[in-house]
Amino acid sequence: MTSKFSFKVRKNYKQLRPSEQKVADFLLRGDVDVMELTIETLAKKAEVSQPTVIRFARAMGLNGFKELKNQLLSEKLKSDSESEPARMISYSVQRDDKLVDVPLKVISTNIRQLENILKNLSAYEFIKAVEIIRKGRKVFIAAAENSGAVAADLATKLMFMGLDATFYSDGYQQVLGASNLGKEDVAVGISYTGATVSTVKALETAREAGAATIAITNYEDAPINRYADAILCSGNEPYIYSKSVFSRCAQLSIVDMLYTGLLLKDFDGFTMNLETRGMIAEEFMIKEK
Repeated sequence: MTSKFSFKVRKNYKQLRPSEQKVADFLLRGDVDVMELTIETLAKKAEVSQPTVIRFARAMGLNGFKELKNQLLSEKLKSDSESEPARMISYSVQRDDKLVDVPLKVISTNIRQLENILKNLSAYEFIKAVEIIRKGRKVFIAAAENSGAVAADLATKLMFMGLDATFYSDGYQQVLGASNLGKEDVAVGISYTGATVSTVKALETAREAGAATIAITNYEDAPINRYADAILCSGNEPYIYSKSVFSRCAQLSIVDMLYTGLLLKDFDGFTMNLETRGMIAEEFMIKEK
């Protein structure tokens, strides 16, 4: 099954009836020929009745088996198309490239990444993340390498808003700090691949400590998402190093979304905090005499 629909099934799995979970289990195994799939075949292989298949489809927000099959088919075609090498290379540098073309290449890549966010980011997950941060006593942020700069930006923005935010650049300190969190706290893990060991471990540790957790990543089925209460997915494209170089653009946009979303939750209060801390920041600026 395609990763997008697979993510939706896993997300709603616990709310399904036991018989409907059998349908989910069969589809999640990926052992299905979508082109030849019929309701009779699906019911037989999942060892359930045909009405159960229909109930499963409706539980996924679809009107019946026909819509379920169409969903699987359309996502399979999309997945096959996006796996082609020509589609995967969004930014490349050739030996004979002209220097004058570099700005266009870089900006075009960033624009595509930003458009991808709009296609993949769940409004429900975004609102949930804003609510989680707003209610948190303190916000603990974990990230590494390129994502570290994004984590520092998020921490700074939250502190300007008057929130208690912390980011350690050292992976060991991140896991250690996560272990000190409590039920009133929030942990945010930022990782383009969603598989950075220290970041995943920090979010896992935070959840075990009772904190609410948020993951910012590029993939809906990334390992870090197992430990997240809210998942902010910026893309869901195949991992290519050249794209990860530009991951900051997508991640920083999500940080700006969270910042703006929080501002709307308490506009007067946060605006006052921003003005106060803005005056503090001005003290560190060189003033012309």
